[in-house]
Amino acid sequence: MLQAETARLVALVAAMCPSTHLTDATADAWHPLLADLDAADVRTAVTRLGRERSRIAASDIRAEVRAIREERLARDPLPLPDSDPDDPGRYRAELLALVAEIASGRRVRRPPAAPGGPPSHLAGSRRDPRARSLRVPCPWCGAAAGRPCTVPRLGTPLRRAPAHQARLLAAGLAEPGPGREEETRWNR
Repeated sequence: MLQAETARLVALVAAMCPSTHLTDATADAWHPLLADLDAADVRTAVTRLGRERSRIAASDIRAEVRAIREERLARDPLPLPDSDPDDPGRYRAELLALVAEIASGRRVRRPPAAPGGPPSHLAGSRRDPRARSLRVPCPWCGAAAGRPCTVPRLGTPLRRAPAHQARLLAAGLAEPGPGREEETRWNR
C-alpha cells in the first residue's frame, strides 16, 4: 500500500466506525503496519470488519487480510509445479510462487494435468522409468497417475528413486526378484 492509500483507508475507517478514535497521525502510524499488504485486500478486510465491529485497529485489518488469503488458498487447489521434483530448489520456488499467486487472487487457474500423462518436463522421455511409471497410480503412497511419488507423511517428492517399487511393478517396469517379495507385499 502507498501512503495515500493508507490515508484513504483511515478516512474510510473513520466514516464506517465513528467510535474509533482516529487522528491525523493515524495514517502515518498505520502505514508501516499495513504497507506490505495489497490495497484491494485491505479495503475488502475493512468492509468485512465494518459489518461486524464498531472499532477497527490495524491488527484487526492484518488478521482479516490473512483470513481472506487463506480462504483463497482453501478454495483453489494447488496445481503441481512444472519444475522437475529432482531439483528441490527450483521446485520449492515455483511452489511458493504458485501459493503467492493463489493467495493474492490475481492468479488465473492453470488447467489440471491430463490424468494419465506425465508432467511436461518428463513427457518426451520414453526410456525414463519415472515418465513411464507415472502412467499408473502408486499403490504405496497413493499418488495419482501423472503425479510423482512422495515420501509418506511428508509429501515431498522422491529424489533418489524414479518411483516406489510398488508403482514400478504396477507399471510393468520391474519384476519381483529374490528378496523383493516381502517388499512388494508391504508396498501394496
